[in-house]
Amino acid sequence: MERIRVVVQINIIDTFYDYQLCFEDNLDLPVEQMIGLWEQGYISKYPELERKCKEEYTQMGYDWRTIAEERVFNRTRQDFDKMIEAHGNILQTIGTLESSLEANVPLDSRVTVVLYCGLGNGAGWVDTYDNERAVLLGIEKMAELNWHRREKIAPLLAHELCHVIHFELRGEDKLPHNVQENHYTKGIWNLYEEGFAQFFQYQLLCREVDPRGQEWFETCRANEGQLKKLYLAALSEEQKGTKDFFGDWFQVLGISDAGYYLGAEFISTLHKHYEVEEIAELPFQDIERLALDFLTKWKLN
Repeated sequence: MERIRVVVQINIIDTFYDYQLCFEDNLDLPVEQMIGLWEQGYISKYPELERKCKEEYTQMGYDWRTIAEERVFNRTRQDFDKMIEAHGNILQTIGTLESSLEANVPLDSRVTVVLYCGLGNGAGWVDTYDNERAVLLGIEKMAELNWHRREKIAPLLAHELCHVIHFELRGEDKLPHNVQENHYTKGIWNLYEEGFAQFFQYQLLCREVDPRGQEWFETCRANEGQLKKLYLAALSEEQKGTKDFFGDWFQVLGISDAGYYLGAEFISTLHKHYEVEEIAELPFQDIERLALDFLTKWKLN
């Protein structure tokens, strides 16, 4: 398997020590008091993080406090030791990756990695922080997903770094400004964008590995034809589009995050004909045409 190497300077902003200090003697508090402690004793020190964590839910029509009560702070006590383990493993993994990444694509970039505990927003996502490109690593979400060990953290971090590579090469991280945003265009874009990060994650680590485990690959592969068919149909679904294909809260055919698998397979087909930089810079019209061609080639089981 081709290895993708990049030069990335990693700047770490580590807020976990503040979180640990805030909660280590307060794990028996009622959930409502834990939320108040998180707000006033920890996250208020990082207003940009607080805004990002809360706004992600409010923009999707969710009440962040309900999420906090029902999905996050009701499991803080049981997940706390896993959070501590994840934190140490993240630091070790960053050190290992940073020392081994060398350039094989025209990219010499600086990225901030923010370690934080939020509202279950995501184990990893790419955004900006303090006006710099940033990978945000949600330690509480890693603990919830049991992604706290190094063998899970390495592919997660590689995935997010591949998003950074893509954004830097392309110069944009959203739908192109000349494309109308709707469930259809977002579904095409997500297949391409997440597929790029997922496929090149494998190249970066030189093996097909993912924190979801080998069984996830096998289940997706066994249902690939039907997943393609359902993704194609979901592109025309006006209520939720392809949302069920992305995120651990949702499932298709009993599989979470099936869109990441399909996306990687899509990019794999492109990589037979295009270089990394060409894939990263494809116009949306070409992405759409190639994605529809990929999705309509079903191998029904």
